[in-house]
Parts: sequence; C-alpha cells; structure tokens
Amino acid sequence: MAYVWNRGDGDIRKVLPGNIAVPYCKLSEKLGLPPILSYADCVLANWKKKDPNGPMTYENMDILFSFPGGDCGKGFFLVSLLVEIAASPAIQAVPTVCSAVQRQDHQALGKALGDIATSLEAAKDYFKRMRDFVDPDQFFNVLRIYLSGWKGNPKLAEGLLYEGVWDTPKKFSGGSAGQSSIFQCLDVLLGIEHSSGEGSPAEFLQEMREYMPPAHRNFLCSLESGPSVREFVLSRGDEDLQKAYNKCVNGLVSLRKFHLNIVRTYIVDPAKKQRGGASKSEESSNEENRGTGGTDVMNFLQSVRDATERALLSSA
Repeated sequence: MAYVWNRGDGDIRKVLPGNIAVPYCKLSEKLGLPPILSYADCVLANWKKKDPNGPMTYENMDILFSFPGGDCGKGFFLVSLLVEIAASPAIQAVPTVCSAVQRQDHQALGKALGDIATSLEAAKDYFKRMRDFVDPDQFFNVLRIYLSGWKGNPKLAEGLLYEGVWDTPKKFSGGSAGQSSIFQCLDVLLGIEHSSGEGSPAEFLQEMREYMPPAHRNFLCSLESGPSVREFVLSRGDEDLQKAYNKCVNGLVSLRKFHLNIVRTYIVDPAKKQRGGASKSEESSNEENRGTGGTDVMNFLQSVRDATERALLSSA
C-alpha cells in the first residue's frame, strides 16, 4: 500500500514490481486472501501485548506495523480490534442460539439473545474511544489514503498491474469494516436482509466475504444454511422472545448509527473542510466521500442502518 500510494511527487504507481508481486500473491493465495491490505491484516492480525501477561486493553497493546500519520493508525486499528473483542461473546452465543431454536427452548434462546445484546452495548462503548485516539484530519488526509484500494477508485481506475502474476491490471477493494465477519454474522443470524441488485449493499457485503479469512467465510456460509431465528421468534408469538430479539437488532442499529456519525467526523466533515466551503464538481465530491472499500460510504451505511431497523418486530 505504501509503495503504490506514498509518492512525494504525487505520482501513483500503477505497476507492482514482480519481486514484490510474485511472492506477495503466492502468500496471499496460501492465506486464502486477495493480494491487498484487508481488515484481517490491519486489524485482526495487527497487534501485540506490551506486557504478555497483561490484559488486552488499549493501554497494554500496540500495533505490529504502521503507516505515516503518527499514532492515528494505532488508534484506528486498535480501537477497531477492541470493538471486535467486545463483540466476540455474540459469536460465542451463536451455537447456543441455533441449538435453542432447534430444541424450541424459549428460555435458552432468550438468554443467548440477551448475551448478544449486552456484547453489542460493550462494542459501542469501545467504538466511542475512536474519538479519543484518532485525529480526523490525520485520518482523512494520511491514513485513509494508505487503506484505499484499486477498485471503485478513480485514481487507479484501471486497477493495479501485478507484474509477473497477471498480464492485465486487477481491481481489489481496500480495507473496510464490511470485511468484519462479526457484523455480517449477526445479520445472517438475525435475518437482516440488505437491499439487493447490482451495486447494492447486499452485493458489496457478499463481495467483502472474499476478503475475510477462509474460516470466517465458511462459518458465515454454514450459518446461512441453519434455522431462521427471526422466523422462529415470529412464529411463537412470545412477547419476551420478541423483546429479546428486538434488543439485539436495536444493538446493531445503535452501532450502525454511531458508525454513520464516525464517518461524518472522519470523512465527510474533513472533505468539506478541505473544499473550504466552495462547491466542487460532483465527481470530485464523490471521490472524497468514498470509503476505503470503494463505496459511497454514507449512502451505503444509511442503507445498512435502514435495513437493520426494518428487521425490528412490531409488538403483537
């Protein structure tokens, strides 16, 4: 990422030399990941403890590799990781949820859904710390550039040529929160359906699975073939069960609303500031408001939030 984007003269490299491209693509193939920086690289695998025997807290952790921009990268990657850790009990509850549905055990299902809702509240609390450690201007003008990919990016409209691997340039999306398997997992579990069709949120999220570690991808596929929690809760007419289900969905809605606020703080507002209040061409404005995954990030997140809200069950 640094080689492609980090040019003092503003030039962007459109060819990755064979001495980097060939081993990098072979390694990526072994890992089952595309040859570009992904969420799995910069968040899930990019950490260490300062004191090996200490807790997994921000104060006791550091990142393994960083980009220019001071501590901005450390804050962005570690807070994202701590959100994942806080939400991980939700994943641990998934087998219990599926088993409870199969056994038609209302009490066990209600408790497991309660555990998921609690973990989502904890995840949001960690997410709020982003503002403590990440400077909006540094993120927008420095770090964001290094996380950007070569798909949906006008600066590398043809993609990147991996010399010695492919004869034509390839397009890959940059690191994106859409590559987090936790939230896609909860969408599947709770039966949250996103808008479909060409260029839709559903299509983008499906594509983002190719950027997840294979085990995560396979887990999502297996979950999709399992019983529908939403249909079970709907069919039972149990008010307590509906409340427990809605509490989980509201937890996701709350997180996604906060994500929208974060994007306003770190992408939309700095873009306006950079324009100095002056109007720019629509194309230029769209480029500035594009997420590192290549989407029109505000429209995408608003659609995802709306789909999550639509999943709420109305009281009987």
